[in-house]
Amino acid sequence: MGSCNTKKKSKNQQEMVVTTQAQNDKNRIERRQQKAQTLTPILAKTTQSDTVNESFISNRSTKKAYDNQKQQIQIRSGLFRVYTLLGSKSDSYLEKQEDNQIKLIQHNVSGIKKRVETINKLDTSSEKLIMKIQKNRLQNEYICPITNIYEDTEKYYLLSDYCSGGSLSSLKKNLNDNQVMILLNQMVNAISYLHQKKFVHRRLSLDSFHLLSDLNSLFCKLVDVTCLFYGNEYVMIEPSYEDYQEDIYALGLIGYQLLNGQKPYQIKNNKLQDNNNSNELLLYFKEGTSPTLKRILIKMLDKKTTEKITMEDIKKYLSKNDQRNNFTEVLMKPLYFLSKCKPRNYFHVIILAFMLNKFNQEEECILEKIFIDADIDQDGLLKKEDILPLYKSIVEYENISVDIQQVFQKLDTTNKGSIDIKEFISGALNLEDLLSQTYLETCFKYLQNQRGYITCHSIKKHIDINQQLFVQTLDEIKGQHKVNYNEFAEIMRQLL
Repeated sequence: MGSCNTKKKSKNQQEMVVTTQAQNDKNRIERRQQKAQTLTPILAKTTQSDTVNESFISNRSTKKAYDNQKQQIQIRSGLFRVYTLLGSKSDSYLEKQEDNQIKLIQHNVSGIKKRVETINKLDTSSEKLIMKIQKNRLQNEYICPITNIYEDTEKYYLLSDYCSGGSLSSLKKNLNDNQVMILLNQMVNAISYLHQKKFVHRRLSLDSFHLLSDLNSLFCKLVDVTCLFYGNEYVMIEPSYEDYQEDIYALGLIGYQLLNGQKPYQIKNNKLQDNNNSNELLLYFKEGTSPTLKRILIKMLDKKTTEKITMEDIKKYLSKNDQRNNFTEVLMKPLYFLSKCKPRNYFHVIILAFMLNKFNQEEECILEKIFIDADIDQDGLLKKEDILPLYKSIVEYENISVDIQQVFQKLDTTNKGSIDIKEFISGALNLEDLLSQTYLETCFKYLQNQRGYITCHSIKKHIDINQQLFVQTLDEIKGQHKVNYNEFAEIMRQLL
């Protein structure tokens, strides 16, 4: 893949060319292209932290990027006209939560799988539950929110994304310290977000979190969110300090089980009369366990101390852990793709973001991490000065030549001088697998109308879009406001 050409800059214009050079990977940039690069040795001595810090994600909100997606969830009828239930016997039940049954369904056209929870309408609290779910949409990269609600005469059907990797219980005692901390970081992020919204889970376990995929992934999401909405509809009482601590304790148990394969031993303490403190935990850590992880788990599982650890304390401990080596490769790849991307239009941007969410959520999480880490002012937009430190941080590891001015010209579809999260994702993802014929056909089938066209009306049912910009872009591309499959595939493959 060739290097982006650089342009001459005026003296008063900021130099936006960044060159980095690897020791073992010089074949990606041709020698004649390397000569044209502007080498800036000072980049190797940056004050930027070596850690790509996952804990920062909880502090940096993408709220502005999602503000337009918070409309109330609509209730629809006829679930099984749209989806097919996978499995007709007891093996179709993925899990059981009290009286609510969890099943797996598949979209009849696209084949996309969803997780569905059924709520019996005979339950007197079901209507209040549905109302609370409609009013409180969850937006966090480590939570599978309820995205759709269907109903029939007997039941409500609550749909959420399906994480194919299964429960974290399959990973018990199979992880090293760093892997446990990576997962714990994500779980803390999810529950911290809920606490900020005055929600307490109270039922957290290994089965509450599922892996995004079964490809040895270390990305997980909270899947059982319905329990958050049970309770009095009309009296909103903020959870107590003890309620929040209950979730922290549960997360500590999950982390301990991932590390050691079993729950801590409980020892009866006859000297204490209080039932809540009558048991002490005996914690065992194998030799060589990370002092950081050990200290975090001990504090999370200590119910007796008067100075109990808070979510903010946990995030600070995790931020001190150097996870740079675990994240180097996944950081370099997106930045390499970003430096070589072809120009995008608004149609490309929204379709690519949609496809990535449907077909590769693991890569989506990686790109969201990078974006949020770079968004220093938390406004949901990246400026040129935000992108520059990302390339500085990998200067010692990779050979990448990038003209940041050109990157913005290619991705800033509205000429606003910055790029949002969808524009960033569209330029930094791996297109080779995503734009396969199978994925393109599946995406088109999902978004088309009954006449076999993608239009503004058909697409806005599934994607939050700027309708005026969408129509304008289609008009510029095709001279019309609709595209069939062949035209759709042609537009998307222009990016390869």
